[in-house]
Amino acid sequence: MKNKKLAGIVGLTAVALIGGTLAYFNQTMSVENPFSTDKFSSELVETFTPEDGDNWQPGATVNKDIEVANTGDYDVIVRVKFDETWTRGGKQYVDNQGMDVTLTGQSDKGDGKTENDTSVVMKNLADGWGDNWVYHNGYYYYKTNLVKETSTGTFLDSVKLLDDTDMGKYVVKNYYQTADDSNWNEYTGSVPSGAVKTKSETVLDDTLAGYAGSDYKLTITAQTVQASSEAVKAVFGDSVISAVGSEWVLAE
Repeated sequence: MKNKKLAGIVGLTAVALIGGTLAYFNQTMSVENPFSTDKFSSELVETFTPEDGDNWQPGATVNKDIEVANTGDYDVIVRVKFDETWTRGGKQYVDNQGMDVTLTGQSDKGDGKTENDTSVVMKNLADGWGDNWVYHNGYYYYKTNLVKETSTGTFLDSVKLLDDTDMGKYVVKNYYQTADDSNWNEYTGSVPSGAVKTKSETVLDDTLAGYAGSDYKLTITAQTVQASSEAVKAVFGDSVISAVGSEWVLAE
């Protein structure tokens, strides 16, 4: 009986030793590293009354103030693009994209054609704009970083339809009536025999209409990007920094 009890105790001891070899040392530790970010934010600010553009006539100037504001917490790099279109009867016939707004002119101000014109809308830029902006490949770039809580100041001040804007070619059409026909019938040359009434009308040649009877749209697109070399290259293109960014301060 004593031998049996001893054998049982030895057996329990062996089990305890085997179980102890499975208990590995382990420890879990963590540390929190709090970071926070500010925000990027910018605005394109315009002062313009759409009604001022109604019935726009050659020589008329319309106020249109444009500036870009940095409303965020970091420096940004700014560029602005100007696109313009002319539409008549729902059909677009002029599409000037990314234009140098200092260039205006017409190939012939009285031919009723528009395809060889540069632009007939003068964009009156604010005084000293050349000190702050530079034109390159369809965009105007702000020469320095736009820091937080600042704006570029007014860049575009107003727009003016050129005094000598080609408003199309006009032709004279002649009509007559007879005693037996009260309808107006068009004629060329001499007055037809039997005419009892005649009239003349000056009308626009639809095939040479110039800019008459049209809708004009100027689209101004502002784009901002964080002031780092990688961001500028990715968004604006690799060549922009060397071409226009000599005064930018860019993070690597």
